[in-house]
Amino acid sequence: MKQKPFAAISLEVLEYINTTRPVTVYRNLHRNCISVKQDGIVCCHAQNVVLYDATFVVGGKGRQRVLREKQKNVHAFIRGYVKDAKETLKQLDYRWPEITYNPYTCEHFKCVDNDKYVSRAQWVDLYIDSLGSSTVAHNIAYKEQLCLTR
Repeated sequence: MKQKPFAAISLEVLEYINTTRPVTVYRNLHRNCISVKQDGIVCCHAQNVVLYDATFVVGGKGRQRVLREKQKNVHAFIRGYVKDAKETLKQLDYRWPEITYNPYTCEHFKCVDNDKYVSRAQWVDLYIDSLGSSTVAHNIAYKEQLCLTR
């Protein structure tokens, strides 16, 4: 099986995708990176991806399987358009809250600051390396309900 290309920054991801079409990104736990998928095919792996017009998606059946089997699977992802990180420079004056997802405590992505469910964001910046990972967002659209931990 051929190794997928690796992109250190979002600008490099643009080389491996059709920029006019959305991608799906998710945290790849086996490779400790972000997998970038377009039209059902993983195009590359990355350390950093910046998305525009992003939607946060959690597959309910996949989450139920995680809860039942206590083994993680790809069922949560973010869909949007990959952009060069330089395009976010105008938003640097604003605070970008951290977004998190834990299938064992919540059924949606949520904002760490206020525990509100997140449905969309104008900008999302994902980063992962050997020390950890972060997902931050700007101009967030929230769902109505609050996240209830179990």
